[in-house]
Amino acid sequence: MTNIHTPGCRSNLSLLLLFGMILLYFSANLSAQSVPDFSGVWEQDVKKSDDFYKDFIVKSNITQTKQTITIRTTFADKDGKEIALRENTFTLDGKETTDKEGAKKSARWSSDKKVLTTSDTKDYGGDIVGATSTYSISADGLVLTVKTSDIKPGGTTVTMVYNKLK
Repeated sequence: MTNIHTPGCRSNLSLLLLFGMILLYFSANLSAQSVPDFSGVWEQDVKKSDDFYKDFIVKSNITQTKQTITIRTTFADKDGKEIALRENTFTLDGKETTDKEGAKKSARWSSDKKVLTTSDTKDYGGDIVGATSTYSISADGLVLTVKTSDIKPGGTTVTMVYNKLK
């Protein structure tokens, strides 16, 4: 039996293994999906949104970190006088939290990490009220779409489209 020795065989095998490890590393990083950043000041586009809030100037100021998202939405009359304020903070780890008013809040990412769904509910003596909202952002990061649905069957669903101000 003869032993065939090819010059450089070991170095070729080493290069092949190195190439395989690099390929594995980059494919793992490509499949790790980053979540969108909804941070910014957003103003409702009344032409693209449902008519539900068309008589108001609606702005959302969103602050997002890796751990939380805070959504501060103001409703103003046509003269700019603030009428109502809604502020919610959600953890982004998927766990339900309870705020100081007793509302249960949760947020979870879609499997493709492109859509955030929040839930905000409160128990009023056995009557659970609240809403779920889905947040998605355009590829260029300039348009935010929020679809909010009442948790009660047959409840109202409102789609709001926002343009980024800053």
